[in-house]
Amino acid sequence: MRRLTLVTIGLLAASCSAGPSRPARPAAAPPDLGMAIELEAASRGRAIALAGCASCHAIDASGASPLPAAAPFREIVRRRSLDDIETGMAEGLVTTHPAMPPYIFRASEIDDLRAYLETLRMETSGR
Repeated sequence: MRRLTLVTIGLLAASCSAGPSRPARPAAAPPDLGMAIELEAASRGRAIALAGCASCHAIDASGASPLPAAAPFREIVRRRSLDDIETGMAEGLVTTHPAMPPYIFRASEIDDLRAYLETLRMETSGR
């Protein structure tokens, strides 16, 4: 019995000397996975635009289009909604400009191009 009393006193003393318990530190917030996915999609979209559009259009926030008649992407995203642009890409881009070939995009390419155009719109909206 004496041994049990000593153990109990020892445990109580140890818990008292530890001071008040501190709340557990919150775990670090995970990186914003959604943002990372959007940035990757925008990067792929820019690569698509670079490969298929940049020979005629300025695809970035500044600079002139190599073909003066081809509107820079930054102007296109200011004049048209992204939904309209996306619909046009889904239906196949066909224009009255004879120099522009018709383009048909896969759904994943449309998603990536839209993500890029969204970043371009945000980047140029302050100008």
